[in-house]
Amino acid sequence: MALHLLRTSRVADELAASSVSAREQAGYLIISFLAWTVPFYLYLIPAPVADDPAFAAWMWLIEFALVVAIFVAGVHYCLRKCRVAARANFLVDFSCLYAPVAVSTSIVIWVAFHLVATVPAAVVARAGPGHDAFRTLPWLSSPYAYDILRLVFYLAATVVIFWRVGAHMERLSDLRQSR
Repeated sequence: MALHLLRTSRVADELAASSVSAREQAGYLIISFLAWTVPFYLYLIPAPVADDPAFAAWMWLIEFALVVAIFVAGVHYCLRKCRVAARANFLVDFSCLYAPVAVSTSIVIWVAFHLVATVPAAVVARAGPGHDAFRTLPWLSSPYAYDILRLVFYLAATVVIFWRVGAHMERLSDLRQSR
């Protein structure tokens, strides 16, 4: 079983050649689910930190509505990019391409988030009083700003994943048409 978790173009090439077995397709589907579940349970995707119940409720509602909208629009976008026998190919292509795209995109997005938010906070905490260089960053002093920054990164990760999957599905359709 040769799964390519960081080389989406290789997955697209194998899908175009019809060389992805049913077992490998199932593996990609499992990894697609784990790509979102594991980071949450390992706290790589941080939870909101604001204590204000009204703010937390609004943030939850906004996040929920935007994520649902992005998922609906993203799936339809990817469906439009699957131009060759979408009835037969869409679900398999989407599942197999989603896994490596979600893994690689999540790594980049959440490493960037932690470099912007977590590392400066740790530096400030270690430096102690009198070292205010990083305190000018609003998310280090305000849980509201931190939660908004977290939301922006979460939404960005979701949008980028669908955009990349759609781009690979379009490439895959071009490969199928050229054969």
